Amino acid sequence: MESWGVFFLGVIAFSAVVQAAFLVGLLVYGRRLAQRIDAIQERLDRDLGPALAHFTRVSQAAAEIADLATLQARRIDLVLGDTIERIGDTAATVQQLVIRPLKPIATLVAFLRGVQRGLEVFFAFDRDAPPGRRLPPRRRAHGRGDDDEHLFV
Repeated sequence: MESWGVFFLGVIAFSAVVQAAFLVGLLVYGRRLAQRIDAIQERLDRDLGPALAHFTRVSQAAAEIADLATLQARRIDLVLGDTIERIGDTAATVQQLVIRPLKPIATLVAFLRGVQRGLEVFFAFDRDAPPGRRLPPRRRAHGRGDDDEHLFV
């Protein structure tokens, strides 16, 4: 039995040596990997550092431009709102000072045009002609040259 104990003790010692060799190999490979990662990190810092700084400056400039554009849009909105309000006030003032006093004059002008048209129709008929041969009244030109009488309901 003692020989079996020595055999198993030898197997345990051999596996400990293999395990130690594996750990040493893992340590060497880990150190090489760490050196490669450090080299890659240095290269990225060297290559991407200025680009990231430039990107940061550009993004800050874009943010400032967006803020200025927002401020200008607000100013334009205020100016347009004020202008529209002033136009409304001006229109109300014009209506109060010009159009309302002219309404009776417009009514009088319409009445005079009606009287004038009535006189034109009255004098356009030939009184001596028989009823079938009387001249019809003069028609008003519509500007388009078409007859809209068929649209009258």
